[in-house]
Amino acid sequence: MVLFLFGAFPVWGEQATEPYTLANQFSVVQTAQVDGGMTVVQRLYRDGDKLRLESQEGPETQIIILRKDQKKVYTILPVQKLVLESTYGDTGAPANLGLPGESGTSWVLQGKETIRGHACTKYLAKGNQKSVYVWVEEAGKFPLRVAPVDGRTVVDWDQYQAGPQPAGLFDPPADYQKMTMSLPEGPR
Repeated sequence: MVLFLFGAFPVWGEQATEPYTLANQFSVVQTAQVDGGMTVVQRLYRDGDKLRLESQEGPETQIIILRKDQKKVYTILPVQKLVLESTYGDTGAPANLGLPGESGTSWVLQGKETIRGHACTKYLAKGNQKSVYVWVEEAGKFPLRVAPVDGRTVVDWDQYQAGPQPAGLFDPPADYQKMTMSLPEGPR
């Protein structure tokens, strides 16, 4: 019986497979604490290959909409009632939203922790370019916190809701002035 129990649970430090799969449709509030100082709060929406990121900086809100299906990026400035449209250079890679997931990433189990009342499993995600810690919320299986090994930036997710998003979120407002911008070619 003892051997069965040890065999049923991963050993701390053992290589693990990717511990979560993000829903193809979701919304979340993302808070980044940068180097112990500046805090950036963003609202992120995803519906397949459509992404919307809303950032608030002081009284100004900036909205970025990525439409891979249209090969467009829209930067929306509500105060100016302005939409800046540019072409999206699709590299063919899935949008990973800044989370680990590059090919060849290995996951090393670090232990269990509680963050803001949520039971989490902590992993070290080792990639080819960088390594980060990822705290996966156990009930919902989504990344609740991500931080580089040096701990200088901490990104927390809150109010994660899997499910379809309103289609209108991914269209620029029709009554805003639209300006087309040319950006240098290359992967983005």
